[in-house]
Amino acid sequence: MTNNKGGFRMKVYEIIGAMEDTLDIFLESEGAESDKENYDYVMEFLKEELNNKSSSILKYIRNLEADSKIAKDEADRLDNLSKSKMNKVKKLKEYLISIMQYLDKKKIETDLGSYGIRNSTKVDVYDMTLLPSEFIRVKEEVTADKEKIANYIKKNGELNGARIVTGYSLQIR
Repeated sequence: MTNNKGGFRMKVYEIIGAMEDTLDIFLESEGAESDKENYDYVMEFLKEELNNKSSSILKYIRNLEADSKIAKDEADRLDNLSKSKMNKVKKLKEYLISIMQYLDKKKIETDLGSYGIRNSTKVDVYDMTLLPSEFIRVKEEVTADKEKIANYIKKNGELNGARIVTGYSLQIR
């Protein structure tokens, strides 16, 4: 594949490999001024190619981020639409129940199908503070206190079961 200047377009790993090869060739040369000039010229070209490739990758990242935001926004819109539709279904069911109660009917048959109502019960806890403790279930979540662990390791050097890991994150502005 060629770039817009008519030259060969290299992949990042090929550019880095070419830089290493160029350095090896220069180090094995006699060190003449022309060798140094050739080395500088090739390395400058490879650095420019690497910079251009990095710029293309950045553009691709930004496009992917934009696509991701669009997809998330659409998912949120569809989720809201789904919730709205289910809310309408709930209200229509409540409406049908009230009609059937008004008509004092337990079952109604139509061309589209039949529907009926039946008694059901559920527990409604309107004030949990009034309930005796035997009726309260406590859910407990166990998690590591990472801030406390980091401070301990920084102060004491190590802690069994945890370690400080150094990584990199890309800052795009």
